[in-house]
Amino acid sequence: MGGFDRISQRLPHFYTYWDSCSSVAEFITAQGKRFDENEKELVSIMRAHWVDTAYGEHLDQLGEIFSVKRRDAEADKGYRNRLKTAIINYKGGGTIHAIQMLIRIVLKLPQDYPVKIVENPPVSLKQTWKVSAGREWDVNPRSIYPTVPDITLIVETADARVTNPIISNVTTGESISYNGDVSYGDVLKISRGKATLNGKEQTAKVSVATVPSLPRKKSHWQFMEYIGANVGTFDNARFDQSVFVIDVITSLTFEWQANQPATFELHMPKDLLMMSGIKIDSLQELLDSVKACGVRGEVRIM
Repeated sequence: MGGFDRISQRLPHFYTYWDSCSSVAEFITAQGKRFDENEKELVSIMRAHWVDTAYGEHLDQLGEIFSVKRRDAEADKGYRNRLKTAIINYKGGGTIHAIQMLIRIVLKLPQDYPVKIVENPPVSLKQTWKVSAGREWDVNPRSIYPTVPDITLIVETADARVTNPIISNVTTGESISYNGDVSYGDVLKISRGKATLNGKEQTAKVSVATVPSLPRKKSHWQFMEYIGANVGTFDNARFDQSVFVIDVITSLTFEWQANQPATFELHMPKDLLMMSGIKIDSLQELLDSVKACGVRGEVRIM
């Protein structure tokens, strides 16, 4: 509704505002035009303060607030997108919503486009220790949730064997043992209470149905076996002290799935990235600039 209509609605009918040739109509028209011009100027001022609607010099002035200068021959559209990303960084863009909004802006996606972010993504971890009877060590699972490892045991001392090996999580008090011999070259695998020796089923020889778990925090473990712990001889120079005749070295390997702490992944369809013309390195650099300090973000092409 224009200024003329808004004014005339408040006047009685006999003022003849409806007659375009009357003095009242001419006066209202003049005033209405002035009101319309003032309103347009007000809207123009408001639009100059919004990144989405500002252009030219007004957009440059908004960029100065966030220390983002227009590049040589850069169009308003490209400059506007860069300015939006700077605003998100300035306000603190470490949240999932802010990162998703940033990706939509950079790739020119609709506001409701489902940008997929996976928090604490799973990763397969593996670690090996060289142990002998009585050896203790620490395990850091690097996971936000407790997990259960798969265990592989291999005797590495030539012509040796271990008998009744026991693997214990001293921190939790859990343990699992194998009732039998594992000779040099054998491969014993224990996974969730099931055991195979050189590929043959040996589950009946496992003491418990559950492998000791890896808690979220660092845990302390111990390895024991019968032969290496008991074979010895007396040394006459030091009465009643045993000296091990053999030191059986065993390779223990833990494999587990860990949900990585302080980590997230941005899953991007390959076709979408190709259509946008943005390289994965540029997208990774952008992600590094907006993520929270101490958090690792990774772009994964799906």
